[in-house]
Amino acid sequence: MTDFTPQPILVVETPEQIKAFTDPLRMRVLRILCERAATNQQVADALDEPHAKVLYHIRFLLDAELIKLIDTQIKGGNVEKYYRAVARTFDIRPAAEIDVERDVALATATLDTLRHELITSLITYPEAEGDIWTRRGFLSLERTAEFLERLKTLLDEYWDPSAPASSADDVKMRMAVLLYRDVPPPYQDEASHE
Repeated sequence: MTDFTPQPILVVETPEQIKAFTDPLRMRVLRILCERAATNQQVADALDEPHAKVLYHIRFLLDAELIKLIDTQIKGGNVEKYYRAVARTFDIRPAAEIDVERDVALATATLDTLRHELITSLITYPEAEGDIWTRRGFLSLERTAEFLERLKTLLDEYWDPSAPASSADDVKMRMAVLLYRDVPPPYQDEASHE
């Protein structure tokens, strides 16, 4: 197999590339190809999805230049094409203008993917807890910015997405943090909600 090493991180800014992240199945395909090279059939089997459906998403990712064909092998008269993500991590940075439809599609696909991964993890590793914490309260924009900066510092201290395991006891962990402005119920004004 051709030796190909994905870059550590790719900043995604073009509308075509951002659109790739608006479909939960496409995100799951990309996640596999961030981890290893695989054929369309291998990805379909890993996701328990139809071959043709996965092929559609692989072609989309190829056109968006988020994955590339890294090897072709002939086995038993069949041509096997191996694909790999061009980066290990993708940093999605849409244009600054407000596009509610795009942002909702990105959030929906991301949350669907997180939901699927959490459920799969809980079923696969019942001994490992899936921790979920929630908080509601009032923060000024200044305190919110301070919180995010401290959280980023903590994440940088513990998580380097390109670092290999440092010991045999290391297990790959995922973490998602959601911070969003609370929307008051229609029967309350914003100043009175909890």
